[in-house]
Amino acid sequence: MIEPVEVQRIVLATLAAGAAVLFGACYAIFLALSRLRDMAVLRRLSNVSYLALAVAVLALAWNLRLTGGWLALIVILLAGYYLAPRFIWRLSVATHDSVDDHKGGSHD
Repeated sequence: MIEPVEVQRIVLATLAAGAAVLFGACYAIFLALSRLRDMAVLRRLSNVSYLALAVAVLALAWNLRLTGGWLALIVILLAGYYLAPRFIWRLSVATHDSVDDHKGGSHD
């Protein structure tokens, strides 16, 4: 039989995992919008979303009692969530600039 404390940990881990997905999406969206609109408030919201993501991931690790290599994976996950939207933004800008250059030069 499963102990009530273990059921509580599983439920909290599930909620933390859902929060990590939600805050990860909010971070990426607010970061992209802050760069599109050049609004400091959106940049702050992206930073707050990333902080909430980190707290959710740490809560997930705590409730699942992760140790050793799993904690290293958590650090890699947090670094990836931080860097991926930034690299995707740069890739998108470079791609759109390249498409605009080709459109302008093909009318000769």
